[in-house]
Amino acid sequence: AAAAARFQHDGTQVLAAVWGPGEVRRARERPDQATLEVLVRPASGLAGPLEREMELLLTATLSHAVVLSLHPRTLVSLVVQVVDHDGSVLAAALHACGLALIHAGVPLRGMLGTCACAVAADGALMLDPTVAEEASAVAVATLGYLVCSADGDGGAAPACELLLSHSTGALSAEQHAAAAEAAREAAVAAAAFCRQSMTAGRAPLDA
Repeated sequence: AAAAARFQHDGTQVLAAVWGPGEVRRARERPDQATLEVLVRPASGLAGPLEREMELLLTATLSHAVVLSLHPRTLVSLVVQVVDHDGSVLAAALHACGLALIHAGVPLRGMLGTCACAVAADGALMLDPTVAEEASAVAVATLGYLVCSADGDGGAAPACELLLSHSTGALSAEQHAAAAEAAREAAVAAAAFCRQSMTAGRAPLDA
């Protein structure tokens, strides 16, 4: 692997490994940009429909985050291994992929920040729900954002572009808007944490 990263929150842990940019089969070659593929492996057993759905969602999301035009006629491959699954696994997988891509030197348009939000029967919102909380919720939404640094030093909030919106269950427009706002704030904080984790061990170069 060119690079790998591990992301964990509570009882959910995901590993992501990146290969490439490298050689791509001619049948999959694209003359104007790189080809991106994502493979998801479950914590145990063989991959099933849930893993196939995650692969489609991650590929579509990352295709908008990675600057694929810089590496035409190549392949960027990611393998996502779910180590422990206790809820919010799609959000954890996207964070792990983003960190692995940065570590591999694959150019991104910004930091990736993602959060899962469950809506309880009483209308309360739960961020990063566990498997039990997801099972008891009336709806679960996972929202992923491309978080870009704000221009200038005026303390403005970073710009966020919604790249992923996946939900299950019955979710009203008002509940979705509330979940999106809560998830956006959490995504900004998660992106800042990821940025800090990537730079914590680096020392500035001497002038």
